[in-house]
Amino acid sequence: MADSPSSQLTAPTSSDPVPDLLENVIGVSQYISVSYWVGEAIELVTGVNPGAWVAEKFAGDFEAIQKAGIACENLGAFNSDFAAAINKGLATVATGWEGNAADTANEYFTRVANAIADQESTLTAMGREFKQAAVGMYETANAVKGFLEMLFDYLIAIGIELAAAAATSWTVIGPILSGAAAAVTISKAIGTWGKVLDAHTAAWNSAQALVGVMAGYLSTLKDNELQALPESNYDHPGV
Repeated sequence: MADSPSSQLTAPTSSDPVPDLLENVIGVSQYISVSYWVGEAIELVTGVNPGAWVAEKFAGDFEAIQKAGIACENLGAFNSDFAAAINKGLATVATGWEGNAADTANEYFTRVANAIADQESTLTAMGREFKQAAVGMYETANAVKGFLEMLFDYLIAIGIELAAAAATSWTVIGPILSGAAAAVTISKAIGTWGKVLDAHTAAWNSAQALVGVMAGYLSTLKDNELQALPESNYDHPGV
């Protein structure tokens, strides 16, 4: 338990779910993509990588979801420490306080502590679900970014192949070969765009599933109501 329960309520900060070094090793093929380097160059000039920006719009803001998860976990830790602090205070005053008031206070604050402590597991579970969803959103965004870079590479190749077909139009075999190559590349580009749409569908389905899970947890928290404060002062029977 922390020295003060409130010390658990720190502002959540986001972090990279997957280390950059690991991503660079796994995604080494991106370094031979023309579109990847064009995106890097645009980011150096404008401060925004267009591929990453579009991918985030497809998959969502993983940092906000990650922060929500950390905030839920922090609140769960606060509840746990707050309940422990109440019980510790009750144990301290119990050694020198007896009578009806002591019994009533002990009963009341024990219920309060239990109600607060019971929320900890639900809040921690909510935090875990949010953080797992954030990792999924992050990976989906990276996948979409990779697919878009691949798509743009295909589009560049299609342009080159069509230009080659036009440049060799005076021959017989030139346009045929260049046109056939362009047709194959167009087919690959269409397949890649399909993967982008599949990734978007997966991200949407995951978001819908997360909403359903969170609704269940929120229902649990709502059912676990805290004790109401007394409506009047304690009435000592001897006074």
